[in-house]
Amino acid sequence: MKKSAFRKMIEDEIDGAAGNFMAKGTTSDDIAFGRLNVLLSLRRTLDNKTTPEDIGMGGAFNDILQLLRVLDGNETIFSGIAA
Repeated sequence: MKKSAFRKMIEDEIDGAAGNFMAKGTTSDDIAFGRLNVLLSLRRTLDNKTTPEDIGMGGAFNDILQLLRVLDGNETIFSGIAA
């Protein structure tokens, strides 16, 4: 997947999660907030504006996906994204 297409998908997901804050109640707000945290972290990473928290979150996701053998040991969640 091209980086621009992936970033567009992330933007659409952010918009959807943000819309859930207005439309639903407290539990849905918590779910939307969790999704937003991950999606915003991905967007910052794509934009080369990572925070230390983003690096930790990305590392944790990579480690889990490698342990589950979804990714090979030398792959990251961004390995499938082309410039």
